[in-house]
Amino acid sequence: MSTGGARAAILTAAILACLPATPGWTATPGWTATLTPPTGGKMVFVEAGSFIQGSEDGPLQEIPVRRIHLDSFRIDRDEVSVREWERFRSATGHRLSKYASDSALHSSRLPITGISWHDAAAYCRWRGARLPTEAEWEKAARGPGGRRYPWGDAFDPALATHGGRGAPPPVGGRPGGESPYGARGMAGGVWEWTHDFWGEFYYRESPARNPQGPPSGFLHTIKGGSWRNAPEMLRAATRFRLDGIIRWKIVGFRCAKDAPSSPSP
Repeated sequence: MSTGGARAAILTAAILACLPATPGWTATPGWTATLTPPTGGKMVFVEAGSFIQGSEDGPLQEIPVRRIHLDSFRIDRDEVSVREWERFRSATGHRLSKYASDSALHSSRLPITGISWHDAAAYCRWRGARLPTEAEWEKAARGPGGRRYPWGDAFDPALATHGGRGAPPPVGGRPGGESPYGARGMAGGVWEWTHDFWGEFYYRESPARNPQGPPSGFLHTIKGGSWRNAPEMLRAATRFRLDGIIRWKIVGFRCAKDAPSSPSP
């Protein structure tokens, strides 16, 4: 097996090993959680231009490193919270999340999980937004220069929850862990649905401007890594796939929308 193939196999096994859960979230020793209230969909602006996508030292699906151009867009500063999800449900009558009866996972300050790709897309439409493309998500997480993690190239255990158990950390991430655009919780929160259908070698085949993912499929790309994963899986280039109907306790989402070429004052 090639080095890239071996890494992909290890990544897959490690992610799947995260499926069992132990109730209750425990922070890394020495760090105190800041329970930032849900923001109601506050968004950050990502200017038009190119960014470095992919990696050369990860699994094959992350290869090659390329410059990709994106038009300007906005993306949620934080993952969608349980509180925000319940406002949506109250307004629309949408179905419950899979873990609505689990108080350890369904608490207002936590990111909503146990929702399918279709549920996430419905929420974003209700807000007048959409799910981010994989490329938009990656640019928002790593900036134009291709940072390995949202905060820089070296992993800092103080800036992202990793190797944890139980429930995810509250929305908002850890202080100092923001991306170059101010997006929070893009490493060590929950995996996040993107708009794109999954393409294992899509990084080799995608257009160099505004890629939208493969035209069809049933698997969708998820990004970000979760609080349960090792640091290697929290890299901005990490990509994985999930059937769009699956409702998993380590997968949530955030929304995006098209934006003018300059932010509003």
